[in-house]
Amino acid sequence: MSNGNKIYIEYCSSCHKADFSGMPQAGIPSLKDIGKRKDSLYVASIVSQGKGMMTGFPQLTNDQKGAVVAFLLGKEKSSALTESRPKKAVSPYVFDGYTRFLDKNGYPAVKPPWGQLTAVNLNTGKIVWQKVLGEYKELTAKGIPQTGADNYGGAVVTKGGLVFIAATKDERIRAFDKSTGKLLWEAELPACGFATPSVYESHGKQYLVVACGGTKLGAKKGDSYVAFAL
Repeated sequence: MSNGNKIYIEYCSSCHKADFSGMPQAGIPSLKDIGKRKDSLYVASIVSQGKGMMTGFPQLTNDQKGAVVAFLLGKEKSSALTESRPKKAVSPYVFDGYTRFLDKNGYPAVKPPWGQLTAVNLNTGKIVWQKVLGEYKELTAKGIPQTGADNYGGAVVTKGGLVFIAATKDERIRAFDKSTGKLLWEAELPACGFATPSVYESHGKQYLVVACGGTKLGAKKGDSYVAFAL
């Protein structure tokens, strides 16, 4: 096994898998034929700096980063195929990725709620309120109580006491009362906002913006930022 291959197995295969197939349903892309889609500079920058959910690998030396990039692109030289360290015993177990526990219909195979927003008093450590966050519209249409939905992304709190959060698979952004948890407002997004919203001011007016990239959890892909005026 080459040095680049060993580094890939140790640092990358838990997410991108040993066969490079990744986990598209979780937003982790396939690396198969990456050399046909991206150049070496792009791949090297991702290995060094990371992107999205993936962190960079500052613990790797430049030689190690070069080896894994060369391995991914199929350009690792034969001189990199030697390894002076003692061989480690091969484990009979391997990590096969973040497999989600779903039922036959593709819903979480656990009792709802499948998504919650929780307010915690940081002075006491006690929960102030909890609200079910998100829904599956097709289940709601059948009269099933709100189940909540898988979510990726945090909330932002304004000085005026509003809690804004997107995050859910149902492609919506919501505003809650900070003190009571009451839902005050919601709006539909062009794709899932799996990100933490930002609040900013321009020319004396306050705005809320969220990235709508979708993709994770089998959601459709998006490419927009949506801003609201408060």
